[in-house]
Amino acid sequence: MLKEHLKTSIIILLTIILTGPLMGGAIRPYQTNAATVDGVNIEEEVDNEEVDNEEVDNEEVDNEEEKLISDDLEGEEVQDDEEPAEIDKARVAYLTFDDGPSPKITPQILDILKEYNIKATFFVIGSLAEKYPDILFRIQEEGHLIANHTFTHNYKYIYSNPQMLINELKRTDELFRKILGKKYKESRLIRFPGGSFGEERLPFRQAVEAAGYINMDWNVVNGDAEGVNVTPQKQLQRLQETLGNKNSAIVLMHDSNTKQTTVHALPHVIEYIKSKEYVFEILDESEF
Repeated sequence: MLKEHLKTSIIILLTIILTGPLMGGAIRPYQTNAATVDGVNIEEEVDNEEVDNEEVDNEEVDNEEEKLISDDLEGEEVQDDEEPAEIDKARVAYLTFDDGPSPKITPQILDILKEYNIKATFFVIGSLAEKYPDILFRIQEEGHLIANHTFTHNYKYIYSNPQMLINELKRTDELFRKILGKKYKESRLIRFPGGSFGEERLPFRQAVEAAGYINMDWNVVNGDAEGVNVTPQKQLQRLQETLGNKNSAIVLMHDSNTKQTTVHALPHVIEYIKSKEYVFEILDESEF
């Protein structure tokens, strides 16, 4: 009996000795000293195999998506043998104000422009600048352009002959220099009262060009000169109608004392032009 028991014990002992290493290998499915996926250490996550597999799958999907996006971007790159696409120039809007300065309207317009950080061009009447020099100073100090709109704005007088128009422009130039002194940023830009359109104005256009001036009409209006107290809604409508998709928009508005509705319309006009992705600039004589 003792011999049988001893024999059985020896057999069990030999079995444990021979099979032990194999069993030890089966209970350690991960080697924690090298268990990383795309650089992520998963040593602390060995106990949750399902989470490990899920994270590995997600990372593989993310990597695949990144590769697809990268491939798409690479496909859009211009090849060496193709000409690069032409870069679209920014559309530019030039806000211009005629017939000031006025003590009532011009300061309100300047306040709005300052709020929006927009520079504009003011076509100034000489006789009003003489009357309100402080407003002329403010226009220049805040970075706007002062341009010439004759001295009297009297159609009957200035359009009696071309030389009368030239005399008016020169008189206004002299006044600007007198008021602003060394700070005056002289400009050759002028605007005819009522515009220079039509064959009747041809001799006048020729005269101002010969005198070294650059005449600047407009191609967009807000309609504030088309009636008395034109409503802000109507002004915005007229702007939309005349702006269209022009690449260069010279917008005619007015800052004379009767244009309170223009003040009310101006923020809406600016917001609409901005929504069409225009940039605002002052008129630069070198561009025309």
